[in-house]
Amino acid sequence: MKIVCPDGTAEIRELMTPESEKKLEALGTLAWFNDRAETSEGYLQRVKDADGIILNWDLPAEVLKSCPKLQIISFLGAAPRKFVDLSAASSRGIAVTSTPHYADREVAAHAMALILSCAKRIAQFNSQMHRGIYEKGDFTAEFEGKILGVVGLGGIGAEVARLAQAFGMRVLSWTHHPTPERARKQGVEFVALEELFRQSDIVTLHVTHTPETEKMITRKLLESMKRDAILVNTARAELVDNPALAQLLRDGRLAAAGLDVFDEEPISNDDPFLGIENAVLTPHVGANTAKAQGNILEIAVDNITAFFSGHPQNIINEP
Repeated sequence: MKIVCPDGTAEIRELMTPESEKKLEALGTLAWFNDRAETSEGYLQRVKDADGIILNWDLPAEVLKSCPKLQIISFLGAAPRKFVDLSAASSRGIAVTSTPHYADREVAAHAMALILSCAKRIAQFNSQMHRGIYEKGDFTAEFEGKILGVVGLGGIGAEVARLAQAFGMRVLSWTHHPTPERARKQGVEFVALEELFRQSDIVTLHVTHTPETEKMITRKLLESMKRDAILVNTARAELVDNPALAQLLRDGRLAAAGLDVFDEEPISNDDPFLGIENAVLTPHVGANTAKAQGNILEIAVDNITAFFSGHPQNIINEP
């Protein structure tokens, strides 16, 4: 049996524990590549005889169709939909797995960092100071008594809610599965999505990208936000009408946005947020810590070994 990681990095490879190494050795051989193939032909050469793939980025559809032995794709992340054609995998009987909850606290901390940077204008002040400009400008935002709207109350959203409460914020939340018990446990108030956007001083997104959540954050919702409100997205770019968000930021209709995810990654030269001073941008690094990457790799390996032992876990499609 052959397991292949066609698009890894040396840094991630070094995080593999001896226990995970032994699990993979018990299955067969591991072929690990520390870069991304430049062409589809080169990619296919790496994976054409693989029984299982540990995937770090995307798997081209034309490559997927040419892997007759492939049974499982173990994606290094919680949301493979953007990187793997799930329908094509299902039609070929290939399982696709994710790594849930591998970085809940790390991503929540990054979301809070973006919130702080936007509210306190950290990036703007830093840029000015490096250019020799010492200006305080208008007052920055405070947190005590302000409203945070958390869209999605899974592991990450619940952690953001906890952190925000430590700053003295009131937390509203929208989720697919609201219950009084969850509200009491997390200290939040469940409201309709429209009400959340109208009331919140800051909105932070923590839902998975699915066909149902595609572009759920519409122009209408964005336009309903307060003029001094902030939007933070560390989930998936596909959730948001990004051209509308960019326009509202340029027009001063929203105070700021903190974004860790983009429609194209790596970010394209014509991304609508480039050059917008009140948009704080980071290159999808919310989960980029050694602990989180170690967690993700361990779960991905366990997904492989569980699948081939007849006890599959974390499968997100229907092969």
